[in-house]
Amino acid sequence: MAERDASLQFWDREVGDPTHSSWLSELSVRLYVNRLIDPEQPRWPLDWFEASLGGRRFRRALSIGCGTGALERDLVLRNLCGHVDGFDGSLSSLALARSEARQHGMEGRIRYFASDFNRAVLPAGTYDLVLFHQSLHHVERLEHLFRGVMGALSPDGLLYLDEYVGPSRDAWGRATLRDAEAVYKTIPRAARRHDSVPPPVQADDPSEAVRSGEILPLLRVGFRTLAQRGYGGNLLSVLFPIVQWSAAGPTLLEELISAEERLLAGGAENSYYTILVARPRRGLAAAAAALAYRVLESMARFRRLLYRARSSIGVTSIGVRS
Repeated sequence: MAERDASLQFWDREVGDPTHSSWLSELSVRLYVNRLIDPEQPRWPLDWFEASLGGRRFRRALSIGCGTGALERDLVLRNLCGHVDGFDGSLSSLALARSEARQHGMEGRIRYFASDFNRAVLPAGTYDLVLFHQSLHHVERLEHLFRGVMGALSPDGLLYLDEYVGPSRDAWGRATLRDAEAVYKTIPRAARRHDSVPPPVQADDPSEAVRSGEILPLLRVGFRTLAQRGYGGNLLSVLFPIVQWSAAGPTLLEELISAEERLLAGGAENSYYTILVARPRRGLAAAAAALAYRVLESMARFRRLLYRARSSIGVTSIGVRS
């Protein structure tokens, strides 16, 4: 409960006083991402998703972890969805999302409500599209939520996610940071905020990347992937916030983009960020998946309890990530 409260307090503060420094804020990075998503016709993630639909539109969608509502407004603006429900745990974020929907004349097509990612109860067969946009890596009870999404989708419904799926917060260490550290050392000292690369963790948000490394394997239990595009972030998302850009040379960002391209081309790592479209399993496969999620959730709960017990007596140390 304390961790949940700390996460909500962080996101409520973030609305009024942002601390995140996003690697996607620069135009050259966005263009690089577009190339990774579609080398032949570079596209931004939601553009790629819309193009993949072949003209399909959705009656009712659910956005899980809606934040301040940018995705829902975009869906309505594109006329991809007739109606969008969105929920989040941050009341400050929801207040801003509702205000923005009203200002854009969309309040009749977007409905917001507060709910906890880890305890959400979703109505059966209600949605023909469920979306996650950089929210799923904040979910601890992945099995519970995936099982709920399976049931909430209509028979021909789709799941769309645009997510960080890189190392979980407790998986970061010197080995995980090795490639980033090697590139960071090539940056002039005046442009480096630190002597070495710290674990990229938002320490005051305990939900950050809580089980991000498990997202894709667990997703495959209950969903069949139709299309997926990785879009990097392995170096850029780690290094961008710790560069003193006012002291950096004019070519540094392009050099970092090139370094990440070489890293990904080597094939040793999958992209830390991905977009994906999937369809829930149905029939006997769905029943088997729902049972598997229940079993896996019980196992995960036991591992968490054991880990916390060992941590409380100093048997293990915690590495963290943002």
